[in-house]
Amino acid sequence: MSPREEVPGINVYIQRGPIDRKKRLLLITPDFIQFDDKNGPALSVRFKKNEIREYRFGINWIKGFEFTIGREYVVFIRSSFDRTIKISFKTFYGVRKKEYHKLSNDILTFLWLFFFDDITTKHYQAFQKGEDISIGRAILTKEAVIIKERALLKEKQTVIPWEQLAIKDYYTYLAIFSAVDASNTYATFSYLKEWNTGVLFSLVSTILKNRE
Repeated sequence: MSPREEVPGINVYIQRGPIDRKKRLLLITPDFIQFDDKNGPALSVRFKKNEIREYRFGINWIKGFEFTIGREYVVFIRSSFDRTIKISFKTFYGVRKKEYHKLSNDILTFLWLFFFDDITTKHYQAFQKGEDISIGRAILTKEAVIIKERALLKEKQTVIPWEQLAIKDYYTYLAIFSAVDASNTYATFSYLKEWNTGVLFSLVSTILKNRE
């Protein structure tokens, strides 16, 4: 959870790639997200701040015959009405790679500052009041983090008490594990495939820091 700053937001036209060259307007303001998510005229999708619930993000690598030829930056935002905005753009053979990398970072920065920092703060305030917090497969209780996983067509649970819990943030995923039995008691959460892994990382980090 980060301090507030006066920031302008995002107002940019995005072309998804060399095949889809339609200029799609992306707006990210403190009050809403809007993007020309679909093809055709007047098909912008807008989520108000209080409708935004989850996001996930990352890079899809584009494979050629023998080696990687490009990358697709993707960000998904989901609303409380279960609608999803997909922001994506591709680069091939390194063309505009630096520009698109910066754009991806800017989008994620403003999504966090305007929306998901607040969501994380609300979760933390509820946790302090003794409420259990559910984020994807993880349930944060006063005593432990409980992680639901599927194994051999049945669901199992990994329980890690807070006094044993440790985390490590990697580029594409978050690892949550037991500091006393890391090889057997752990779980990973993908930033690209699982909703609100960024929120989970920030919330668990804040709880651990304030337990010290």
